[in-house]
Amino acid sequence: MDESRGRLLVPDLARGAALLLIAAANAHYWFRQDPNASRTYENLVSDLLHLLVDGRAYPVFALLLGFGLARSAHGSIRAGLAAGLDREQAERRATALLRKRGLCLLAFGSVHALVFAQDIPGAYGLVTVVIAGVMVSRRRRAALISAALICALSTSFLAVAGPEAVLARSHGLAAQALFDEGLAGIAANLVIWTVATPATVLTSMVLPGALLGAWLAGRGPIEQPHRHRRGLAGAVLAGLVVPTAALAVLWVGVEGTGVLARVLIAWHQGVAGLLAGAGLLALVTLAASYRAAGTGVLGRALAATGKRSLSAYLSQTVLLALAAGALRVCGVEALALAWQMFVAASVWSVSVLACSLMERHGVQGPAERALRGLVAAGVRR
Repeated sequence: MDESRGRLLVPDLARGAALLLIAAANAHYWFRQDPNASRTYENLVSDLLHLLVDGRAYPVFALLLGFGLARSAHGSIRAGLAAGLDREQAERRATALLRKRGLCLLAFGSVHALVFAQDIPGAYGLVTVVIAGVMVSRRRRAALISAALICALSTSFLAVAGPEAVLARSHGLAAQALFDEGLAGIAANLVIWTVATPATVLTSMVLPGALLGAWLAGRGPIEQPHRHRRGLAGAVLAGLVVPTAALAVLWVGVEGTGVLARVLIAWHQGVAGLLAGAGLLALVTLAASYRAAGTGVLGRALAATGKRSLSAYLSQTVLLALAAGALRVCGVEALALAWQMFVAASVWSVSVLACSLMERHGVQGPAERALRGLVAAGVRR
């Protein structure tokens, strides 16, 4: 924990690192695939993205969302009780506060969706509104059971959708809407976002991940990682290493279509995606269990980015759009996947550098400051 500010180190480190995966997952929306690129290298990079990135970054943020909401709810209840409210009043106030935060995130998402329809804050805002009552009531068993049921339903949906839909990449769609279609593309983005946001909540690992994150709150691994190193190592092995290795081995002997392929991809993107998200979070938590974590240059930079994760995420969209626009001016609209990953890593690095400079000068993230202001204004009203 950052004792000076009462913050836990693990969530900030995890968000800062996971933003690299987000940039890698989103880059293909901004560039067409280069038809002249080597098929061998293209397939290799694509396979690595499917194996290590797709369906892995979003669950990490969902877990942290649920964990943070649970802690916020408990803190709000304690503050209400200390102010003289009874338990029921304190819980009602905490629920209202979380729902206002969720609605504000939805508002952020709607604005962001004008540029990029594949929006994350909107989905997490909707999840916040939906599960606010669960966060306040501390129904941990109900949260865990609900997470398992929704995870099973989402995985079943992915099996029905099939590998062609699950593994398809929308190369250049965001750039096309923004640069080629103008106002019509921007309006279409908002329509797509309106439909895609609830669909994402219902068919992805976002909702079960948030419920699982709420279940983790107060259990100790994230708050006191040095006491849970053995369990964290087991979570990395069982959630990340074994499922990833198993898919790599099994996929070699599976045809690209057919029932077995559908089941395998659904499992990888569904249940295994949530497990991998938990494994990635456990890996960061395990690293943070040592005293040196958060004190080196990289650790401080990741923590600073994690504190400003909403600002960093929004800035990555802006930077990807600027990069795509600049390359278009130079006559380049298509990039090989390896170059797309280079752009994604560069964009993430710029956002990390900017957040580090803001941390050094004591500047809050602009999106976080605006979000807190909106929530506070709603509470005052």
